[in-house]
Amino acid sequence: MGYHVPFIAPKGKDGGIDIVAYRDPLGALEPRIKIQVKHKSEPSISVNEIRSLMGLLNKTGDIGLFVTSGTFTSDSMKEARVSQTHLRLINIDDFIVLWQEYYPKMTDEDKKMLPLQPINFLGVNE
Repeated sequence: MGYHVPFIAPKGKDGGIDIVAYRDPLGALEPRIKIQVKHKSEPSISVNEIRSLMGLLNKTGDIGLFVTSGTFTSDSMKEARVSQTHLRLINIDDFIVLWQEYYPKMTDEDKKMLPLQPINFLGVNE
């Protein structure tokens, strides 16, 4: 998506932030994006996990992304919607749509993480 990613947390305790991204290489332009990633299909991401990330968005211009391979509870979705903090929830379906949309612009190294293979269908001449 064109962001600079100077920080990706190693596996283990990360203090609630897995990825930090900026619009420019120096991180001087807003927004600063703080991302929490959870790989779990069950149970859904709770409202408490959402609130934990929101508590880390303390600087004006911070945006939070919570990405999960699972789903979000209705309470967690409501919390993100009504929050004064800018927070976007991305479930597995949203992630796949974004991956497909930005795949052509990715580096070969990034594409290797989750490769896509195009499938062509025979069209009908009318």
